[in-house]
Amino acid sequence: MADNNSTQQHHHHHHHKIDGATRFKRKNLLALERRKKIEKWLFRIACIIAVVMAIIAVAAYMID
Repeated sequence: MADNNSTQQHHHHHHHKIDGATRFKRKNLLALERRKKIEKWLFRIACIIAVVMAIIAVAAYMID
């Protein structure tokens, strides 16, 4: 009976360790996904700025 209790205790400790690692992994994954989203939006904004600048350049060339 005492042996069974000690294995349960050990199992609980092991589970806590896994939970901490899982939480850390999930946090990193969320940070990675957030960074990917931000990078995607920054890329889109950069593309929009580039298109707007190209239009302005063409318009300035045509007006001139």
